[in-house]
Amino acid sequence: MKITRASVTPVPSHYRKELGKNAYIDNIGMQRLEWVVRAQTDDGFEGVTIANRFMRDGRVEDLLKLLREELIGLEVDQLLAVQDGVVTGAGESTSRLFRDHPWLSILAFDLYGNSHSVSAVQLLGGKVRDTVPAYDTTLYFQDFLVPEKGAKQVAEEAAEAKAAGYRALKIKTGRGGRWMLPEAGMKRDVEVVLGVREAVGPDFQIYVDANFGYDGHHDLLEDFIRETVSADIFWLEEMITHDVAGYRAMREMLARYGSNSLLVCGEVDRNPISNTFQDLVDLGLIDGYQPDIVSAGFLKWMEIDRALSGTGVRSIPHNFGNGTFGTFADIAFGAATETFVSLEDERNHPHIYGPFPEFRDGAYVVEEKPGLGIEIDEDLFQSHYATHEWKVS
Repeated sequence: MKITRASVTPVPSHYRKELGKNAYIDNIGMQRLEWVVRAQTDDGFEGVTIANRFMRDGRVEDLLKLLREELIGLEVDQLLAVQDGVVTGAGESTSRLFRDHPWLSILAFDLYGNSHSVSAVQLLGGKVRDTVPAYDTTLYFQDFLVPEKGAKQVAEEAAEAKAAGYRALKIKTGRGGRWMLPEAGMKRDVEVVLGVREAVGPDFQIYVDANFGYDGHHDLLEDFIRETVSADIFWLEEMITHDVAGYRAMREMLARYGSNSLLVCGEVDRNPISNTFQDLVDLGLIDGYQPDIVSAGFLKWMEIDRALSGTGVRSIPHNFGNGTFGTFADIAFGAATETFVSLEDERNHPHIYGPFPEFRDGAYVVEEKPGLGIEIDEDLFQSHYATHEWKVS
């Protein structure tokens, strides 16, 4: 089986509501693009990924050149090294490709799985759980969108997430980093967290992500930790920029106020595991590590998971901005990874990939279909998106 065709298509991915700011980025809005890459074999099998990381700075022309030069003509069995039904690494001819463009490794898992009637979950090592927990990650600075309600707006949206079946959510904080005066921002952050806890009740996990919004204000970070201990925050994410001294200080703050919150970070690590993050792991200063599931790719995440083995640090892939594709990719990884905590869910409307797996009790049911389990709706694709599809063969 040889890859004979490949294409790239920008497909809008729509949110269920408008998403506001975070600590450093202005309003996200109602939609983003998924740069869908498809590769087909001469006998009709297909693999899919998204090239969002490439297209942050790249051009469609360069992406098509990459697909033509690196994928066209490859045999499917050249993509990955597989032993006893489990991927052990890249194929001999693709190791450099997947190192330079790790997001393409997910396409390799999907195509290999589809053509050999085996699930990506099995290729990743086999299923370790029947359902993959997910959290609603859409609670941005929603109080700025509806200023007359303020923090109550975030609490109302948290209550809606609970009603929709979620058992965990993430709140964006760090308002004092850019959009408010520092102390006023900290107080609003506290008001939001306490309001959300009241809205969702005690049997619900709350994660907090400041996107480095407390940089330069460790005193206010300590105030935030002290004032929100009663909310029982499950993890604190990127409260400050990653360094040993800052995270050691945060550990001391948590101990001082009796907080059991985990410390997690790593979504900005573009070459995982880079030295600073390795130091945080080795010194026991973080509890979860978060490179992006698609940008890092499956092969890199398998390496990361092996490197974290025995450290107590959990695998929590970042997934925001990956749209509906990211949900399928993260379900596969989460189903096969012992230390996985929860899937970051943008709650996008389904589009060309068809329906998501069943969502029940705050988790996605693992369906071990071939590959990623994606079945592209060709009628929808042709009627809405094919006008912007570019192909190489």
